[in-house]
Amino acid sequence: MSSPRSLTRLVAPMTGPVDANSALARTLRHYGIFAGAAYLVFLPFLLPAMAQARAVSASWWTPTAITIVVVPGLIVGLYGALSWDPTWLRRWARVGTLGILVAVALWWVAWNGTHLDDATVFWLGPFVVLGSICAMIAWPPTVAAVYLLAIAVAIRLTGNVAQSFSGTATMLTDAACSAAFAVVPLALGISGLRTAAELDRTEATAIALAEDTAATTARSAERTVARALTHDEIMASMLEADRNPDSAHLPRRAASALEALDSTVRATNAGLDPDAARVATTIADAARHNDPGIDVTTAVRAHDSSTYPVNAVAALVGATAEATRNCYRHVPADRPRRCHISVTDHRVTITVSDEGGGFDPAATPRERLGIAVSIRERMRRVSGGDAVITSRPGAGTTVTVSWRATDIPAAVNTTDLLGIRSTTSRRLGALVVAVMAASAVATPGAVAWWVPVVVIAALAASTALLVTGDSDRPPTLPTLIVAATPAFMCGVYLFSLDDGTQTIPLWVTGPPALVVSILGMRRRPYAAVIGFLAALVVVGAWSFVREGSALPGILLIGPSGGFVAISIVFARVNRTLARNLIDARSRATHAAADAAAAQAAAHERELQLTPVTALARPLLLRLADGDRVDHATRTQCRLTEARLRDLLRARGLCTPDVDEAVVDARRRGVAVTLLDDRGLDGNDTDRPPPLDDATRRVIVDALDTARAGTVRIRTLPPARSMAVTVVTEDDDRCEWIDIDRAGHVRSMVTEMAARHPR
Repeated sequence: MSSPRSLTRLVAPMTGPVDANSALARTLRHYGIFAGAAYLVFLPFLLPAMAQARAVSASWWTPTAITIVVVPGLIVGLYGALSWDPTWLRRWARVGTLGILVAVALWWVAWNGTHLDDATVFWLGPFVVLGSICAMIAWPPTVAAVYLLAIAVAIRLTGNVAQSFSGTATMLTDAACSAAFAVVPLALGISGLRTAAELDRTEATAIALAEDTAATTARSAERTVARALTHDEIMASMLEADRNPDSAHLPRRAASALEALDSTVRATNAGLDPDAARVATTIADAARHNDPGIDVTTAVRAHDSSTYPVNAVAALVGATAEATRNCYRHVPADRPRRCHISVTDHRVTITVSDEGGGFDPAATPRERLGIAVSIRERMRRVSGGDAVITSRPGAGTTVTVSWRATDIPAAVNTTDLLGIRSTTSRRLGALVVAVMAASAVATPGAVAWWVPVVVIAALAASTALLVTGDSDRPPTLPTLIVAATPAFMCGVYLFSLDDGTQTIPLWVTGPPALVVSILGMRRRPYAAVIGFLAALVVVGAWSFVREGSALPGILLIGPSGGFVAISIVFARVNRTLARNLIDARSRATHAAADAAAAQAAAHERELQLTPVTALARPLLLRLADGDRVDHATRTQCRLTEARLRDLLRARGLCTPDVDEAVVDARRRGVAVTLLDDRGLDGNDTDRPPPLDDATRRVIVDALDTARAGTVRIRTLPPARSMAVTVVTEDDDRCEWIDIDRAGHVRSMVTEMAARHPR
């Protein structure tokens, strides 16, 4: 159960101004349509009663009552149907609820004292239910509940007097029964409004969380891909230029790395169109760009309205680019290479295959990140993404990357969407049975003692079946039992009457409609209608036996058919509306997440690749031209590879002053190693806060002092007492510098001459 504070948060949006585009406004409009339809459904049943009321009251009362009772309800329906201002819809609903009370009060002024026919109901009677529907639209739940009790007492008291039904017990039990019938749609309506208010209240939080999660995942994925590109493509080219400058493969490797870098950088600003044809074209362009000789085919079998998440398309493009890049790099130009792209409404599949030498995927070194990160990991991070790599030596390679929709709106779970099997509903069911039992005790009628017992027991059994079960749609046997209960209750009571002229109490004529209405709400509308018709047949047969005409008996419970109809419609509206609202928020959340992911991915790629591009692109251009690699170029390649390695392993240490000192030391022949182990390189940031000025000065001084040997600079995890260690070592000495969390510096020097005599 919700706490009082949480209920206050839920009810608050239902009492103040309503945003016209909110879920609450949409729910109010649907309820307005339902209220107007309910008024229209009941009107034909009430025309005979209106005519008789006109005959026993002043001529002005009936048109006045219709104006202040019926017209506002129809206007509420019109406001809902035309999606007009929900604030005015509420105001007209308030006019309708107050109009019912005014009409009841004016009856006492207009009534001429002549009693209504026993076979004709007081025509305001059904407005206990109809007024409750308007009340749930117009007022907060507490006020609506109080209104329900007030209108039930006022209408039943007035109707009983007008029909000459005497006795306080009869009036009170009839009022209690009327309130019990009306509490069902009231409770369902309030539940629907609270659901809508909760959706509105949490929508911003849900979207923000989805955006943050998607952006975090996108940044992490792009960071991984950028690192794989830097390590497997660019650094590998630099190392080959330094170690084997005369390699015949060097220009091709450099050109491949340059194309990979340029295509990834272009993807930062290009954006992706979610249209199916454009998705296929974008993927095909990526394949041809990375392997100009590949044979690309496409098959688009999707509707024009189909859309695809931007982050999923970006992952497919990136994985396809990596797969075709591998084809271009490893498969001889004369061997066939194919790429097939299939796009359907809810799935995109790309198959890249070649007839090259193949390889053993299980034997691929873990440090080779192209397949593991740029393909498998990239697709794994996308909801619905998958990647399968099939290869063996001598048999070629096939890479299949795919995405399938995992959030199709039709898949929303609607089990017990109305909460009919909830704890609250069970309590309401027990309350209704208790009210009927109390009414049976107070006004049993001219029947044997066992008749009310059997009738109430049947009502209790059917109620238990209605508020329990494993699914929203009850099984066949319980459905048949519940559908037969109204006819059984009416038959047992009516055919047991000793006095055929007595008035039939409401606890007998009311439950048939209530029972089959709830059955209809549980997605058994046909069984509900058949059950109510069976009850009509039984009551009509009893009336025919007693009076020679079935009509008086049918009119006894016939007007309740309107309650059955509006309950079935109301349940369908509520269920459909709740599903649509949940789907709409899900789509809005996914759209916001996709946009956030695309923006974060573009920003992260730019952040990662801007320094890489500035450092490596000029060298890659020079190497791809195929010119001779001289000593100066080899040196620059070696230094650039080391700088790129620093960016991968210690980005937090790469500040301008430290970078300058590192480059100068390496030019002097010092082997510098930077490691950042602070553990801050998580999903949401890969640039830990820079070290303080004093620490950086210690590091720069150590680098400037070193003339040969090695310098190892490491930042330690937060749990360590030391923050930074700097180890400078050459043939003669080793200096170990520790900097603790408070900034205190401790230095220890070990002379190496004694340990390594010349």
